[in-house]
Amino acid sequence: MEEVENWSFDANHPAVIDQQTITKIVKGLYRKDDMGKSSGMPVGGSKPMRIFNDEDAEYLSPLLAQGLSKAKPEQLVGFNISSSAGSGSEPITGSIYVQKGSIYVTIEEGAAQTVFIPESVARTEPASAYIAGDAPGAMTMIIDYHALATTPMPESMPIAKASPSATIASMAASTPANAQAASASAGQEVAQDEFLAQKLSDLKVAKEALAKKNSEIAMLRKESQWMKRELRDRNEEIKALRLTKVSGKPAPKKSAQATRVR
Repeated sequence: MEEVENWSFDANHPAVIDQQTITKIVKGLYRKDDMGKSSGMPVGGSKPMRIFNDEDAEYLSPLLAQGLSKAKPEQLVGFNISSSAGSGSEPITGSIYVQKGSIYVTIEEGAAQTVFIPESVARTEPASAYIAGDAPGAMTMIIDYHALATTPMPESMPIAKASPSATIASMAASTPANAQAASASAGQEVAQDEFLAQKLSDLKVAKEALAKKNSEIAMLRKESQWMKRELRDRNEEIKALRLTKVSGKPAPKKSAQATRVR
């Protein structure tokens, strides 16, 4: 993924696009180096050439689908496919992102005058400077992928690249070796997610146990307060009884004495 340094760029990411549709898009990219500029028809009877062969498309499509599903709104997914030495094919560099129900594909280097077939589901416009980078004149193909999903692909045309055995592909600086590393990294992410889920579950259990213990402590405190109040009340009753007994005792009688009167 590559972050776009332009505040106005806002893609509809992450985007979940099925791999079959992405494969159609990759296989629908053609170069028209030999086509007339005014008529748009091949010069001298030549046909448009597919940019990516079947092997490249099968390799690149799942990576693009994965990249789109993980990209942020301010990011686009870059790719680079280069041939091995001696193949005679130029490296292909480009980018892809999703915006307003369409997929935007820009080929920055290696395939000038790019076109998408079938043309009925796509239109072309000059690529924005922050998308094209150092590739002046690059064009962006805006593809209605909903319409593409139901449109039959045209008859297969020649492929512009060299033999599949001479192809080494990379996406967003990912080589096949890095792809294996990415797979291992994905496995680690799954393991980390499972570990995190277990920790969250343990934390939830611990919180529930703590809440139960706090509830029990609160109940014990209430019972303790109730017992203290009971003891206080009983002490008051005992004191009152003692005072009642003391005040209820009869006064001692005085002895009578007779005096003799003369």
